[in-house]
Amino acid sequence: MTAPAPQTMPSVSESSADDLAFQRYVLDLALQPLDRFDGFDRIEQIGGSALRYQLNFIGYALAMAQYTRTPAFTGYLAEAQRNAIVKMCDKRVWGYWAAESLIGYARINTDPMRHANVMYTGYFGVMLGLYETLNADRTFDRPGSLKLTWSPRRVHDYDFARLSRAIRRNMHARENCPQYACEPHLIYPICNVFAFNTLVMHDRLHGTDLTGDLVDRIRHSYLHDGWRLRDGRFIPGRLGPSLTISRPVLGYDAGMVAWLNAMMPDLARDTWTTIRDRFVDFDGSSVRLRGSSRARVDLGNYNVVNGDGMTRIFVATAAAEMGELDLAEALTRSMGERYRVVERDGARRFAGVSTVTNAHHALTRFVRPNGLRDLILGTVPPQWRTGPVLAEAAYPDVLVAKAVTDGAGLELVLRPGRGDRRVRLGIHRLIPNRSYRVTGATESIVSANAHGESVIEVDLGGRTDVRVTPA
Repeated sequence: MTAPAPQTMPSVSESSADDLAFQRYVLDLALQPLDRFDGFDRIEQIGGSALRYQLNFIGYALAMAQYTRTPAFTGYLAEAQRNAIVKMCDKRVWGYWAAESLIGYARINTDPMRHANVMYTGYFGVMLGLYETLNADRTFDRPGSLKLTWSPRRVHDYDFARLSRAIRRNMHARENCPQYACEPHLIYPICNVFAFNTLVMHDRLHGTDLTGDLVDRIRHSYLHDGWRLRDGRFIPGRLGPSLTISRPVLGYDAGMVAWLNAMMPDLARDTWTTIRDRFVDFDGSSVRLRGSSRARVDLGNYNVVNGDGMTRIFVATAAAEMGELDLAEALTRSMGERYRVVERDGARRFAGVSTVTNAHHALTRFVRPNGLRDLILGTVPPQWRTGPVLAEAAYPDVLVAKAVTDGAGLELVLRPGRGDRRVRLGIHRLIPNRSYRVTGATESIVSANAHGESVIEVDLGGRTDVRVTPA
């Protein structure tokens, strides 16, 4: 299987003050102590409100922000992604599987990755792949780095490679169906898209061949086993490979568009065309989704009264990925017209919608055309991998709206997050012992130490441009 060539090169834009406020919401969730889940929805751990999905979309939102706005910033943005990954190893997140496995398969199995359970492994794997694509950090490649502790005597040791091999093994378990189950015996295509995206990223990052012909086999299954209808819409789920349990759902189709675009862009485009033509009325300013909003549910908190926010955000993500940024912006703007905006200590969210939907909204704000596709396929220029980076900045004192490198210098746009103040910034990956010219800081010339690191000070008040270039 040969991955399709990316069609666009990365572009970097600047986050607005609103973008940063909504980003702070997911940062605050991720940067709290690892053993705490303050601000997360705590309803149950089997369905859409589970902690794992909240962590997944926190991770995806932060990765996309790093990719499209601040590829030359690691610091607390990378730390927050790492924290979300580590929190996925908390027993409160994955411990549900033992009961599901016993009830659904009559198996005593506390390991949430070994058999089935794509709703944990697939989504988790994408978090790891996105993080490693953007950051020169191989922490989670070390054996046992993903430690799942059931009890003092029972620990399941995993890492990115072992998780990926578990996905591959499960996708090959059934000869007549290359997709595997979420809840016992229930197969959902959207979850399996995350699973094969995981394998694609692991192969790209580590030179493995775990994906093999799986994408081709799944594509064939979509087209010939009835998973995808003639109009491009998808069957959301089946009991086993053949017993359909649900008709197509708008938000679900939109999710397939966004996450299928990397490996099956033609199918993603066809499905988007159906969505756009049949379900979206957009006059360039206001937007209406056809059908009754009362029939839509926010699966992150099971709100059936006013739950169409999740659908709007899923469609907005698909629109942005497909290049219709005006439509995506109109849909995100409509959220503010339907839900009260709550702000606490500079962090902004929508009241009445789930944590999953709020995190997904943050992701949507940072998606650019083909953004998910390019990130999954690893469209990262070599300059980003070798040039200077902002590696140390205090949160929330410093909000990073833009950070990009051309391989030699560093361009930053910063905003204060807690009032005007002088801040210290740590710059890494400079040429050791070389002098650099600085604009926007208190000093005009700095020198990198023997490790290629330097510290500059900036008087931060309002929007501030900082540039570091070789002297």
